[in-house]
Amino acid sequence: QAANILKAWRELGRELGRKNGLLFTVPVPEEAAIASSEIETIIEKAVKMAEEQGIVGAKVTPFLLENIATMSNGQSLAANKALLVNNAKIAASIAVEAK
Repeated sequence: QAANILKAWRELGRELGRKNGLLFTVPVPEEAAIASSEIETIIEKAVKMAEEQGIVGAKVTPFLLENIATMSNGQSLAANKALLVNNAKIAASIAVEAK
């Protein structure tokens, strides 16, 4: 279905003389997902820690990722890895079908 949407979008872009892009979102696989209430609490704590410690700029993301991984006992890292693999699978599937 995504490939058909992409094909139609590209054709519309050609007809209008424009270059366009699409963003497809892919969920974390269910077996690796963390309950939203659980991860939201962890994220809020990590953000508060960063603010309290004066973490700013380019240091924020690594700080948050490290602390979220620690507070989730590695579940967030596993979820991110599963999401990365799932994204690649879906992207490859769309690319093959959209040729």
